[in-house]
Amino acid sequence: MPTCSFCKKHYNLPRGLTVFLFDGKSLHFCSSKCKRNLDLKRDPKKVNWVKREKKGKKAQEQAEKKAELEEAKVEEAEEKAKPTEKKEKKEKKEEKPEKEEKKE
Repeated sequence: MPTCSFCKKHYNLPRGLTVFLFDGKSLHFCSSKCKRNLDLKRDPKKVNWVKREKKGKKAQEQAEKKAELEEAKVEEAEEKAKPTEKKEKKEKKEEKPEKEEKKE
């Protein structure tokens, strides 16, 4: 499932055009409209009919990824802290019998 080189839209193979350049690169176009606009050297950012993702969506996705990474770091820190807690509990258990011996 190629993407259009101009509008970045996904389309199925029987539809659209594929242009092979002399340097070995291939350009995929979903329609002749996209091919003409690229031939006219138009900027897809300035053409109104091309739909692009808004910055808000990208920023939101990046924020979610950062949150996931922070959660993973917190979990790793908690896992590292758990063995130390176990050692402390073992030390406390060892101290208790000594206190009982002193009472006797």
